[in-house]
Amino acid sequence: MSDHGQPLDADTLHQTFVTACAAHADGHLAEARQHYQLLLQHAPKSALVHYNIGLVYYDEGNYQQALNEFSLADTLAPPDADTLFNLAVCQKKVGDPHAAIATYQQLLLLDPNDADSHYNLGCCYRDLHDDDQAVSCYERTLMFCPTHLSATRNLAYLYHRFGQVGPAVEYYSRVLDQQPEDKAIAYLLASLQGITPASAPDEYVREFFDAYAPDFEHNLVDDLGYDNPRQLYDCLHQSTAHQYRFSHGLDLGCGTGLGGLVFQNLTTTLDGVDLSARMLDQAAAKGCYDQLHLDSILHHLSSTSETYDLFLATDVFIYVGDLAPIFTAARTVARPDALFCCTTEHLQSGGYQLLQTGRFAYTHTYMHDVAQQTGWQVLAQESDRLRQERDTWLVGDLWILKLAGPAA
Repeated sequence: MSDHGQPLDADTLHQTFVTACAAHADGHLAEARQHYQLLLQHAPKSALVHYNIGLVYYDEGNYQQALNEFSLADTLAPPDADTLFNLAVCQKKVGDPHAAIATYQQLLLLDPNDADSHYNLGCCYRDLHDDDQAVSCYERTLMFCPTHLSATRNLAYLYHRFGQVGPAVEYYSRVLDQQPEDKAIAYLLASLQGITPASAPDEYVREFFDAYAPDFEHNLVDDLGYDNPRQLYDCLHQSTAHQYRFSHGLDLGCGTGLGGLVFQNLTTTLDGVDLSARMLDQAAAKGCYDQLHLDSILHHLSSTSETYDLFLATDVFIYVGDLAPIFTAARTVARPDALFCCTTEHLQSGGYQLLQTGRFAYTHTYMHDVAQQTGWQVLAQESDRLRQERDTWLVGDLWILKLAGPAA
């Protein structure tokens, strides 16, 4: 039908379709959608038009409407690989991984060698925490596309999490063969090879926590029994510094703000700094910080014009490594009698070490030595259970340090 309700002739329909396709290709989504809607008034059972307008809705971010159009296209024509693929993608986008799995399985009956379908199916299983099925799908992906980087990366992560060092090393190495500049993968590979770098790369920390942010608190607090901020708060109050009240605190690696919630009542002003924008979004929502800085800890300490009398670092040094640069930088912006409250994972001997978990651990000797060398004095140290890991409690240490000499 025309805009005035009159039927469109075949040439006009064809030209409208060509115009819609061209508009879509040029990124004029609203124009393309309007032309396709006009076509559907005349040809409501055209699978091709439903499919094409589904692509437009997808590009507009309207995944539910795109899903509806792909579903119609699927019912109006024989099974088509492109239609099923896009339908499955939309089903996952709207939060229905079970439906997406069924659609990908149907698609793989049509094209069992399609690497992208095997990969996406694996991602659906991973979202459902069915890691064994995810591994099978990723391995099939590599059967049909040996250089599929995302499948290789995900296999490395999963085998690392399983504690299967050999396969994890193999797949991390294969990622680095394709992307030798990937600092995050190099860091994780080093953790499995017994190599301890000076620090974790910012890229690794940022990517990890941006991805982890939506599930961070549920996983850490509800599943793993994490309560480091409260434990550190209690340690402070049981120390000789229990009477302190602070003017300006800085939560280093503040994450989603769990530490801020506990320590906000001790400070007149409390700021936070973190590398992950998505973690900071959640911290901001808690309302316990006066300012939040998207930055690395060391860069913020080295560039800020502020001074602080409380530094807080809960479950942060596990991604730092050598602590001397941070303690030194903190000293330069510390007010007289400043305190540094932090937690560490425990290491029996040596100094500090990157563990196979990808986290750093520290000996008591190292902490005392680095504090003394950088102008801090240990006021209190307590050992406690930090969180659960593979059904056992991970032991760590709570530290209260005080500035030992002249400060900023």
